[in-house]
Amino acid sequence: MAQAASKTCEICVSGPGHNYCEQCDQLFCDGCKISHLRTKMSKNHTFLSGPNINPDVKLYCKEHDENFIYYCMECSTPVCKICAIKKHKSHDFAEIKESTEGIKAEVKIVIDMKMRNLQSKIAHIDQGTHTHQADVQQVIQAVKEEGRTLKEMIDKKVEGLINTLKEKYTENVQNLHSVGNELKTALDKTKEQQKFYQDTEGIKDTTKLLQKLKQIKSQVDQIKEIQIPIMPSVKYVKKTVAESEIEKLFGELTFGETVKQEENPKPKKNVRVTRTAKQYRYRCDGCRYTRP
Repeated sequence: MAQAASKTCEICVSGPGHNYCEQCDQLFCDGCKISHLRTKMSKNHTFLSGPNINPDVKLYCKEHDENFIYYCMECSTPVCKICAIKKHKSHDFAEIKESTEGIKAEVKIVIDMKMRNLQSKIAHIDQGTHTHQADVQQVIQAVKEEGRTLKEMIDKKVEGLINTLKEKYTENVQNLHSVGNELKTALDKTKEQQKFYQDTEGIKDTTKLLQKLKQIKSQVDQIKEIQIPIMPSVKYVKKTVAESEIEKLFGELTFGETVKQEENPKPKKNVRVTRTAKQYRYRCDGCRYTRP
């Protein structure tokens, strides 16, 4: 049996086998073809020539050396007139040309339907991909917007804490400065009385000295006693925030699953499916038994 037209000549095994003998079922090069037709026994053989010949397609019945004239509808095979009598006697036949045209049209319809079906599915996938891409971009924008909102809230809170801290600092510093000024005034008055006290060293008269010392003591006693205020302090206690608490600030992502469905699912025999609110229930038509 010849293998392919692209092989070499099956006679000389050297030249390209571009010629197919329909009766011998062999490939010939141009030279061997001429020699074959010069032989008395094969001078009437017919050839198919060209680089695209298909030697696997039988155009005649090799068993009876007869052309195919019928197509057996039950066996789906071409037959010659002898095959029709011997092997396919009770079968339904059609003329091979008519049958070939019918099968050709049928195959074209099947191919066209398959192509339309596949193209429709591809378009559906493309549309779904485009829609999903748009959905993803929309969700990304929503997440970013929510993130910006939360950041603004955090920045506002940080700014509020800092402003409160600064205001309290200003108030505390003013109070400390006020107390400090009072203490400095009291210190100046005390220094003044100290100078008066030192001047008493030169007083020899005991009566005058005693009178002066009483006067200095009275002035010192009149200096207001100022209490030192409690020094202000500030601390910041950090709050430990768990990741789960951060997640509560955001929305949730939900994904629709992509499920690959069978193109032609096989139906179950004798089983009826009824949909309930939360599950499927199956009932056998034979025994009427229903189970979840």
